[in-house]
Amino acid sequence: MTIDTRPGFWQALGFCIGLLAMAGAMSSETAVGADEGSYPLIAATVPPDPGATAAPATQPTRQPDLAPAPVPRPGATNLLEACWGPQDLRGRPGERKSRGLRPPDHRPPEYQDPETPPGAMPPVPARSLRSVTPTKGEKLIALTFDLCEQADEITGYDGELVDTLRAHGVNATFYAGGKWMQSHPERTMQLMADPRFELGNHAWTHGNLRVLQGAEMENQIRWTQAEYERLRDQLLALPCAAPLAASKAPPRSPRTFRFPYGTCNKESLDAVVAAGLYPVQWNIVTGDPAKGQTAARIVNTVMSQLKPGSIVVAHGNGRGWHTAEALKTLIPALLKQGYRFVTVSELLQAGNPVTAEQCYEVREGDNLRYDKLFGKGTQ
Repeated sequence: MTIDTRPGFWQALGFCIGLLAMAGAMSSETAVGADEGSYPLIAATVPPDPGATAAPATQPTRQPDLAPAPVPRPGATNLLEACWGPQDLRGRPGERKSRGLRPPDHRPPEYQDPETPPGAMPPVPARSLRSVTPTKGEKLIALTFDLCEQADEITGYDGELVDTLRAHGVNATFYAGGKWMQSHPERTMQLMADPRFELGNHAWTHGNLRVLQGAEMENQIRWTQAEYERLRDQLLALPCAAPLAASKAPPRSPRTFRFPYGTCNKESLDAVVAAGLYPVQWNIVTGDPAKGQTAARIVNTVMSQLKPGSIVVAHGNGRGWHTAEALKTLIPALLKQGYRFVTVSELLQAGNPVTAEQCYEVREGDNLRYDKLFGKGTQ
């Protein structure tokens, strides 16, 4: 597959683990967006959109916080209800937009020493999870959304997507980068406070862990764990959380990990497992970072590749095109077929993992060129 070098190509691709759907969703096996050129399957590391504004050259700006309730809301049964009302959770105009940072923010976080997650997950091999075979034949599906951010940008938050999941009562997993969590502290705490959602580790600044080595690679994992734990402690310290902090607290640490760019090697797989995390990929690619992607195509891709125990990859950082729109059709269609939505951790507990020795998008070896294309990948 060739790389399109036409002007505007990189902007069209999107960002992050952004997998351009390939016609693995179709019999022809050409990439989604093939009518616009021959694209790589993983969205490129790209400069900000032409309309994006650069942050000041001093300290990087952060997303404005939303004020949680000073006291628990009456009748709350979980931390989300206790600390935020519907108006606080609802997506806001402009929140999806990404912004550039000059200079890039390469600072390490203040808190760098995470705890090791408890051994509540199934035994973790140094292999990447593709899907799960439910032991009882249940129709289970895990929707996953990547929240990634590199050093030279602040990406967005797709409030409409999250609002749609909540409106339908859907369990889902968000793979959050450490720097994304640092840039979006209130949204991160809302996600971890929601009992239907789970947060996983997506590396600090979306580093390519097949290229990064040693401490540089390990810090991508470790710092993200630490940032999650810092924000979790901050959530539980809120006055509104006090009555439910002991009984409704989110997990102490993320339990699963998703490789940026979908790339790994034995060293990085071993490092993820040593950190107490389960390496998770997918078996269905929505291709939502492709600028030419449509809601109808996303729905068709998922429904045509669906099987019990599937893991679907999409994006929640504002870089997914028509993802929320697709969910409004996809969720009822899956429910009609008898599927139940679960988090990745719940899926792992419900069956036998289908794993691979290496990381890839749709077939083995299809992302090897990314090491040369993206390098370390952190910007």
